[in-house]
Amino acid sequence: MKKLAKSIALCALTLSSFITTAQTENSLLWEVTGNGLEKPSYVFGTIHMICQDDYIMTPTIQNTIQNVDAYYAEINFGDPNAMVALQKAMMSDVPLSKRLAPEKYNELKQLLKEVVDLDIAQFESLSESALVSMVTIKAFPCTDFKMYEMEFLQSAMAHQKKLGGLETVEEQLEIMSKSLGTDSVIQMLQEMKKEGFENTKKMVSLYTSQNIKGLYDFMKKSSYMNDQVYNEMLTKRNHNWIKAMPELMKEQSIFFAVGAAHLGGNNGVLKLLKEKGYTLKPVHIQ
Repeated sequence: MKKLAKSIALCALTLSSFITTAQTENSLLWEVTGNGLEKPSYVFGTIHMICQDDYIMTPTIQNTIQNVDAYYAEINFGDPNAMVALQKAMMSDVPLSKRLAPEKYNELKQLLKEVVDLDIAQFESLSESALVSMVTIKAFPCTDFKMYEMEFLQSAMAHQKKLGGLETVEEQLEIMSKSLGTDSVIQMLQEMKKEGFENTKKMVSLYTSQNIKGLYDFMKKSSYMNDQVYNEMLTKRNHNWIKAMPELMKEQSIFFAVGAAHLGGNNGVLKLLKEKGYTLKPVHIQ
Protein backbone atom coordinates (compact mmCIF):
# COMPACT_ATOMS: atom_id res chain seq x y z
CA MET A 1 0.00 0.00 0.00
CA LYS A 2 2.90 2.40 0.72
CA LYS A 3 4.25 1.81 -2.78
CA LEU A 4 0.83 2.48 -4.27
CA ALA A 5 0.39 5.63 -2.21
CA LYS A 6 3.77 6.92 -3.30
CA SER A 7 2.94 6.28 -6.95
CA ILE A 8 -0.37 8.06 -6.59
CA ALA A 9 1.21 11.01 -4.82
CA LEU A 10 3.57 11.60 -7.71
CA CYS A 11 0.61 11.69 -10.09
CA ALA A 12 -1.70 13.68 -7.84
CA LEU A 13 -1.44 16.83 -9.90
CA THR A 14 -2.16 15.24 -13.24
CA LEU A 15 -5.57 16.69 -13.94
CA SER A 16 -4.59 20.31 -13.59
CA SER A 17 -2.48 20.03 -16.72
CA PHE A 18 -5.32 18.79 -18.90
CA ILE A 19 -7.00 22.12 -19.51
CA THR A 20 -5.39 25.05 -21.24
CA THR A 21 -6.44 28.36 -22.74
CA ALA A 22 -5.85 30.21 -25.97
CA GLN A 23 -2.43 31.70 -26.71
CA THR A 24 -1.41 33.51 -29.89
CA GLU A 25 1.79 31.53 -30.47
CA ASN A 26 2.54 27.84 -30.11
CA SER A 27 5.19 27.23 -27.49
CA LEU A 28 5.57 25.38 -24.22
CA LEU A 29 8.61 27.40 -23.09
CA TRP A 30 8.53 31.17 -22.56
CA GLU A 31 11.34 33.57 -21.66
CA VAL A 32 10.54 36.31 -19.14
CA THR A 33 12.61 39.51 -19.30
CA GLY A 34 12.30 43.23 -18.65
CA ASN A 35 10.72 45.10 -15.75
CA GLY A 36 14.06 45.40 -13.95
CA LEU A 37 15.14 41.76 -14.19
CA GLU A 38 18.91 41.32 -14.34
CA LYS A 39 18.61 37.79 -15.76
CA PRO A 40 15.81 36.09 -17.68
CA SER A 41 13.50 33.56 -16.10
CA TYR A 42 11.40 30.95 -17.91
CA VAL A 43 7.93 29.44 -17.75
CA PHE A 44 7.39 25.92 -19.09
CA GLY A 45 3.94 24.39 -19.53
CA THR A 46 3.90 20.75 -18.52
CA ILE A 47 1.58 17.84 -18.88
CA HIS A 48 2.22 16.22 -15.54
CA MET A 49 2.19 12.70 -16.91
CA ILE A 50 2.76 11.44 -20.46
CA CYS A 51 3.64 8.17 -22.20
CA GLN A 52 7.36 7.81 -22.73
CA ASP A 53 6.98 7.65 -26.52
CA ASP A 54 5.34 11.11 -26.49
CA TYR A 55 7.77 12.70 -24.04
CA ILE A 56 9.54 15.82 -25.33
CA MET A 57 12.94 16.69 -23.89
CA THR A 58 15.26 18.65 -26.17
CA PRO A 59 18.73 20.17 -25.66
CA THR A 60 17.10 23.61 -25.55
CA ILE A 61 14.93 22.62 -22.61
CA GLN A 62 17.83 20.88 -20.85
CA ASN A 63 20.18 23.82 -21.35
CA THR A 64 17.59 26.26 -20.12
CA ILE A 65 17.10 24.54 -16.78
CA GLN A 66 20.84 24.03 -16.40
CA ASN A 67 21.54 27.74 -16.90
CA VAL A 68 19.10 29.15 -14.34
CA ASP A 69 19.62 29.57 -10.62
CA ALA A 70 16.50 27.83 -9.37
CA TYR A 71 13.73 25.40 -10.30
CA TYR A 72 10.20 26.07 -9.08
CA ALA A 73 7.26 23.74 -9.71
CA GLU A 74 3.69 24.19 -8.50
CA ILE A 75 4.82 22.57 -5.25
CA ASN A 76 8.34 21.79 -4.07
CA PHE A 77 8.85 18.17 -5.08
CA GLY A 78 12.30 18.29 -3.53
CA ASP A 79 10.96 18.86 -0.02
CA PRO A 80 10.72 15.47 1.77
CA ASN A 81 8.20 16.84 4.27
CA ALA A 82 5.96 18.04 1.46
CA MET A 83 6.05 14.63 -0.19
CA VAL A 84 5.17 12.91 3.09
CA ALA A 85 2.21 15.29 3.45
CA LEU A 86 1.15 14.56 -0.13
CA GLN A 87 1.28 10.80 0.38
CA LYS A 88 -0.65 11.12 3.65
CA ALA A 89 -3.35 13.15 1.91
CA MET A 90 -3.87 10.34 -0.57
CA MET A 91 -5.25 8.19 2.26
CA SER A 92 -8.57 8.41 4.09
CA ASP A 93 -9.57 7.24 7.55
CA VAL A 94 -13.16 6.79 6.40
CA PRO A 95 -13.71 3.93 3.92
CA LEU A 96 -14.96 4.89 0.48
CA SER A 97 -18.05 2.73 0.95
CA LYS A 98 -18.94 4.86 3.99
CA ARG A 99 -18.25 8.17 2.27
CA LEU A 100 -20.52 7.55 -0.71
CA ALA A 101 -24.23 6.97 -0.97
CA PRO A 102 -24.98 3.34 -1.95
CA GLU A 103 -26.28 4.30 -5.40
CA LYS A 104 -23.18 6.33 -6.25
CA TYR A 105 -20.87 3.68 -4.81
CA ASN A 106 -22.46 1.00 -6.98
CA GLU A 107 -22.31 3.21 -10.06
CA LEU A 108 -18.63 3.90 -9.46
CA LYS A 109 -17.97 0.22 -8.75
CA GLN A 110 -19.52 -0.83 -12.05
CA LEU A 111 -17.73 1.82 -14.10
CA LEU A 112 -14.33 1.08 -12.56
CA LYS A 113 -14.63 -2.60 -13.37
CA GLU A 114 -16.16 -2.17 -16.81
CA VAL A 115 -14.02 0.70 -18.11
CA VAL A 116 -10.59 0.31 -16.47
CA ASP A 117 -10.82 -3.17 -14.90
CA LEU A 118 -10.22 -1.94 -11.37
CA ASP A 119 -11.79 -3.37 -8.24
CA ILE A 120 -13.33 -0.66 -6.10
CA ALA A 121 -12.17 -2.53 -2.99
CA GLN A 122 -8.61 -1.32 -3.54
CA PHE A 123 -9.79 2.28 -3.12
CA GLU A 124 -11.49 1.79 0.25
CA SER A 125 -8.74 3.53 2.21
CA LEU A 126 -7.81 6.07 -0.46
CA SER A 127 -8.98 9.67 -0.81
CA GLU A 128 -10.92 11.15 -3.71
CA SER A 129 -7.70 12.79 -4.94
CA ALA A 130 -6.06 9.37 -5.13
CA LEU A 131 -9.05 7.97 -6.99
CA VAL A 132 -8.92 10.81 -9.53
CA SER A 133 -5.21 10.21 -10.08
CA MET A 134 -5.54 6.45 -10.54
CA VAL A 135 -8.34 6.82 -13.07
CA THR A 136 -6.32 9.46 -14.93
CA ILE A 137 -3.40 7.02 -15.20
CA LYS A 138 -5.76 4.48 -16.75
CA ALA A 139 -6.80 7.05 -19.37
CA PHE A 140 -3.39 6.68 -21.03
CA PRO A 141 -2.72 3.86 -23.52
CA CYS A 142 0.60 2.89 -21.90
CA THR A 143 2.23 1.82 -18.66
CA ASP A 144 5.62 3.50 -19.12
CA PHE A 145 5.24 7.13 -18.06
CA LYS A 146 7.39 10.21 -17.82
CA MET A 147 6.65 13.06 -15.43
CA TYR A 148 8.09 16.42 -16.42
CA GLU A 149 8.24 17.74 -12.87
CA MET A 150 10.23 14.71 -11.73
CA GLU A 151 12.62 14.90 -14.71
CA PHE A 152 13.19 18.60 -14.09
CA LEU A 153 13.69 17.93 -10.40
CA GLN A 154 16.39 15.33 -11.09
CA SER A 155 18.18 17.72 -13.45
CA ALA A 156 17.94 20.62 -11.02
CA MET A 157 19.26 18.54 -8.14
CA ALA A 158 22.10 17.16 -10.28
CA HIS A 159 23.15 20.73 -11.06
CA GLN A 160 22.61 21.92 -7.49
CA LYS A 161 19.85 24.38 -8.28
CA LYS A 162 17.73 25.97 -5.61
CA LEU A 163 14.32 24.27 -5.35
CA GLY A 164 10.97 25.80 -4.55
CA GLY A 165 7.22 25.71 -5.04
CA LEU A 166 4.62 28.31 -5.93
CA GLU A 167 2.17 26.91 -3.39
CA THR A 168 2.19 24.45 -0.51
CA VAL A 169 0.97 20.86 -0.70
CA GLU A 170 -1.82 21.75 1.72
CA GLU A 171 -2.99 24.62 -0.48
CA GLN A 172 -3.02 22.46 -3.60
CA LEU A 173 -4.85 19.58 -1.95
CA GLU A 174 -7.48 21.95 -0.58
CA ILE A 175 -8.11 23.22 -4.10
CA MET A 176 -8.35 19.70 -5.49
CA SER A 177 -10.77 18.64 -2.77
CA LYS A 178 -13.04 21.57 -3.66
CA SER A 179 -12.87 20.96 -7.40
CA LEU A 180 -12.48 17.26 -8.13
CA GLY A 181 -14.39 14.49 -6.41
CA THR A 182 -16.30 11.31 -7.07
CA ASP A 183 -18.64 13.00 -9.54
CA SER A 184 -15.63 14.04 -11.63
CA VAL A 185 -14.31 10.46 -11.59
CA ILE A 186 -17.67 9.12 -12.74
CA GLN A 187 -17.79 11.68 -15.56
CA MET A 188 -14.25 10.76 -16.62
CA LEU A 189 -15.11 7.06 -16.65
CA GLN A 190 -18.24 7.70 -18.67
CA GLU A 191 -16.19 9.62 -21.24
CA MET A 192 -13.62 6.82 -21.35
CA LYS A 193 -16.37 4.24 -21.80
CA LYS A 194 -17.64 6.15 -24.81
CA GLU A 195 -14.36 7.31 -26.37
CA GLY A 196 -11.71 4.88 -25.14
CA PHE A 197 -8.20 6.33 -25.43
CA GLU A 198 -9.16 8.68 -28.25
CA ASN A 199 -9.60 11.79 -26.11
CA THR A 200 -6.24 11.28 -24.41
CA LYS A 201 -4.53 10.67 -27.76
CA LYS A 202 -6.00 13.89 -29.17
CA MET A 203 -4.94 15.85 -26.12
CA VAL A 204 -1.38 14.49 -26.21
CA SER A 205 -1.13 15.19 -29.94
CA LEU A 206 -2.08 18.80 -29.34
CA TYR A 207 0.39 19.04 -26.48
CA THR A 208 3.34 17.56 -28.37
CA SER A 209 2.65 19.93 -31.28
CA GLN A 210 2.51 22.77 -28.72
CA ASN A 211 -0.88 23.78 -30.10
CA ILE A 212 -2.09 25.80 -27.13
CA LYS A 213 -5.21 27.15 -28.81
CA GLY A 214 -6.14 23.68 -30.06
CA LEU A 215 -5.80 22.32 -26.54
CA TYR A 216 -8.08 25.06 -25.27
CA ASP A 217 -10.78 24.29 -27.82
CA PHE A 218 -10.51 20.57 -27.13
CA MET A 219 -10.42 20.65 -23.35
CA LYS A 220 -13.34 23.04 -22.99
CA LYS A 221 -15.51 20.11 -24.08
CA SER A 222 -14.50 18.04 -21.05
CA SER A 223 -17.49 17.07 -18.93
CA TYR A 224 -15.79 17.76 -15.58
CA MET A 225 -14.64 21.26 -16.52
CA ASN A 226 -17.19 23.83 -15.42
CA ASP A 227 -16.83 27.47 -14.39
CA GLN A 228 -16.38 26.66 -10.71
CA VAL A 229 -13.65 24.08 -11.32
CA TYR A 230 -11.92 26.37 -13.82
CA ASN A 231 -11.95 29.26 -11.34
CA GLU A 232 -10.66 27.18 -8.42
CA MET A 233 -8.00 25.17 -10.24
CA LEU A 234 -6.71 27.81 -12.61
CA THR A 235 -7.76 31.44 -12.20
CA LYS A 236 -7.33 31.80 -8.44
CA ARG A 237 -4.04 29.93 -8.41
CA ASN A 238 -2.62 31.94 -11.32
CA HIS A 239 -3.30 35.21 -9.52
CA ASN A 240 -1.75 33.86 -6.32
CA TRP A 241 1.39 32.79 -8.17
CA ILE A 242 1.74 36.14 -9.90
CA LYS A 243 1.93 37.81 -6.52
CA ALA A 244 4.99 35.72 -5.64
CA MET A 245 6.83 35.40 -8.98
CA PRO A 246 8.13 39.00 -9.38
CA GLU A 247 9.96 38.98 -6.06
CA LEU A 248 11.40 35.53 -6.77
CA MET A 249 12.62 36.51 -10.24
CA LYS A 250 14.18 39.71 -8.92
CA GLU A 251 16.54 37.68 -6.76
CA GLN A 252 17.45 34.91 -9.24
CA SER A 253 16.85 33.36 -12.64
CA ILE A 254 14.12 30.74 -12.29
CA PHE A 255 12.75 27.89 -14.41
CA PHE A 256 9.05 27.67 -13.53
CA ALA A 257 7.32 24.42 -14.49
CA VAL A 258 3.54 24.55 -14.19
CA GLY A 259 0.68 22.74 -15.87
CA ALA A 260 0.10 24.02 -19.40
CA ALA A 261 -3.40 24.87 -18.17
CA HIS A 262 -1.95 27.88 -16.45
CA LEU A 263 -0.18 29.47 -19.42
CA GLY A 264 -2.88 31.10 -21.51
CA GLY A 265 -6.07 33.09 -21.42
CA ASN A 266 -6.98 36.43 -19.90
CA ASN A 267 -6.17 35.10 -16.43
CA GLY A 268 -3.22 32.99 -17.55
CA VAL A 269 0.29 33.32 -16.15
CA LEU A 270 1.70 34.70 -19.41
CA LYS A 271 -0.84 37.50 -19.77
CA LEU A 272 -0.69 38.36 -16.09
CA LEU A 273 3.11 38.65 -16.31
CA LYS A 274 2.76 40.94 -19.33
CA GLU A 275 0.36 43.10 -17.36
CA LYS A 276 3.05 43.36 -14.68
CA GLY A 277 5.38 44.88 -17.28
CA TYR A 278 7.44 41.84 -18.27
CA THR A 279 8.32 40.86 -21.83
CA LEU A 280 7.28 37.32 -22.78
CA LYS A 281 8.98 35.61 -25.71
CA PRO A 282 8.32 32.06 -26.97
CA VAL A 283 11.37 29.82 -27.05
CA HIS A 284 11.58 27.29 -29.88
CA ILE A 285 12.39 23.99 -28.22
CA GLN A 286 12.81 21.81 -31.34
